[in-house]
Amino acid sequence: MAVDESKTEQGFDVQSPLDINYHQWTLRVAGQNPEKFELLYADKVLYQGKLELINNGEPLDVSEAQWKFRHRHDRIEQWCQLHHVDKLSVNMNYYFHDKAVVIEYLARNSIPTRLDIRHEIVPLDRVENDQPPQSEQPDWQRCRHGLPSESIRHSIKPDLFREAFSATQWIVLDKM
Repeated sequence: MAVDESKTEQGFDVQSPLDINYHQWTLRVAGQNPEKFELLYADKVLYQGKLELINNGEPLDVSEAQWKFRHRHDRIEQWCQLHHVDKLSVNMNYYFHDKAVVIEYLARNSIPTRLDIRHEIVPLDRVENDQPPQSEQPDWQRCRHGLPSESIRHSIKPDLFREAFSATQWIVLDKM
């Protein structure tokens, strides 16, 4: 997976990870493996997320995507354009909000499709000490924000059509 260095912050080393922090929590996206993230507590990796991009029920390969990044102290933004049948623009924002990690997804496609974007989140082995409080079940949730193509199936000007996909996924930290 390649990273386009032309759209990163001045002086950003694409081999260095991008981190945002909330108390003892750190969310990390690595430039050399941008389809994954790690969620750390007290410098120990507790969860990993792997990007899943699905088009009409079929997974899309994101390994050749040219990712671009913007990093601020409280937010990581990454985006790319994939080419499958046509150009697909994907944008993701990671940030902490109300004791949760939030990932916002936005995608645009010039042809009607059924897009779905999310991270598959898996827990990793934990060391007994230095663990945050946890519930019996991890509390990550997801909300898809409608199916835009349902309302514009019979568009008057299909050449101007842009499918839009939006979803939010979050991990509630105080319940882990």
